[in-house]
Amino acid sequence: MGILNREKEFYKEQFRFINLKKDFDKYDFHPKYFDLSKNFKVKKLLKSLPEKLIAYLGSGDFHYVSYFLIGRFSIKPMLILFDNHFDMNEAWEGILTCGSWVRNCIEENLIRGILIIGANKKYISTDDVFYPIIDYIEDGNGVLNLEIIRKIKAMPVYVSIDKDVLKEDIVKTSWDQGNMNLGSLMSWLKLINVYSKVLGVDICGEPEYDPMMDLINPEINIANEKVNKKICNIFLD
Repeated sequence: MGILNREKEFYKEQFRFINLKKDFDKYDFHPKYFDLSKNFKVKKLLKSLPEKLIAYLGSGDFHYVSYFLIGRFSIKPMLILFDNHFDMNEAWEGILTCGSWVRNCIEENLIRGILIIGANKKYISTDDVFYPIIDYIEDGNGVLNLEIIRKIKAMPVYVSIDKDVLKEDIVKTSWDQGNMNLGSLMSWLKLINVYSKVLGVDICGEPEYDPMMDLINPEINIANEKVNKKICNIFLD
């Protein structure tokens, strides 16, 4: 089968939702960081996954798993990141973190470009924001940009969503949060799903698991589950 035919078959496939959180201990995924000398373990996990995947990562502390999910594609995607942070910090050599994984994707040439939506500009350095492959929209609640639509049209993309981009009255996460409305996020995702070729999606941003908090304030988990379902339905329908 030729490359074009393989791509056609890929895009015809339906997305599957996979909860990766249950595999984290097995593959040495620690909160906030991963020792890249152990990435041979991750290869077994990646081989077991369906090609078209909506990956649930749980806490934003595991957002770095997106790096591995992006790296498995033979087609180099554009990364579309919804996040209150840029995740472009520098990390220690040989260590991947939840705050540095985007920088790894850039430096290892895993992506053809990045569109970052909703990140607070206080979290980016002047040097990084001028990477030539970065497009940045600070206000995710603004009018959809026609120039951006043209850039993503028919483009293979990978969508990564950290729910800390949303307002606190929508969901609560483990990190400081942005000001995006849920309706704005849904509008963006629908637009991306219609105009671009989505290779994969991941979702994170849940608070760290706390059984006492489940009893005291179960509404936090309920709200997160509702948002997860709304996101998934856009790509699963």
